[in-house]
Amino acid sequence: MNFDLESLKARVSQLSLMIFDIDGTLTDGKLFWVPSSGWTQVYSVRDGMGIKLLQERGLEVAAISGGDSLSAQMRMQSLGIKHVHFGSVDKMAHFGKLLALLNVSAEHCGYMGDEVVDLPLLKAVGFSAAPPEAPDEVRAAVHYVAQRPAGAGAAREVCEFILKHRRPST
Repeated sequence: MNFDLESLKARVSQLSLMIFDIDGTLTDGKLFWVPSSGWTQVYSVRDGMGIKLLQERGLEVAAISGGDSLSAQMRMQSLGIKHVHFGSVDKMAHFGKLLALLNVSAEHCGYMGDEVVDLPLLKAVGFSAAPPEAPDEVRAAVHYVAQRPAGAGAAREVCEFILKHRRPST
């Protein structure tokens, strides 16, 4: 999707909920096996700060991930993300539950994902984003493609774009 800056501003100006995929979005997609604790990933503190800034400005932040690791659980907890769904085979089902729980419409939600399994959710929200490493099909379907890499500033870039163009909450 190609959107001009004004239409992107209009989309993010109405956001009240931003949802992130974890593996390949908040991380670079690499997994590391640590014998004493299992699979782990590396997270950027800058991406985390972007998420905290969204929260401080009144946006609800959630995560829906197909993966499930102790490191991801601990990272979401450390960021104060209350609504997290791990091991999600059907992200749209979890999205629907989240909309009902928070009484939010899909057009007031944003989602950042990186894989073809994210496409239904990316197409359902009012604002969608992907890291530059996402497959062509995903990058073509989203409203915003970050320039910074996944797990190394892509989420922060999206957060900064939202913060720059979102209406202040009342």
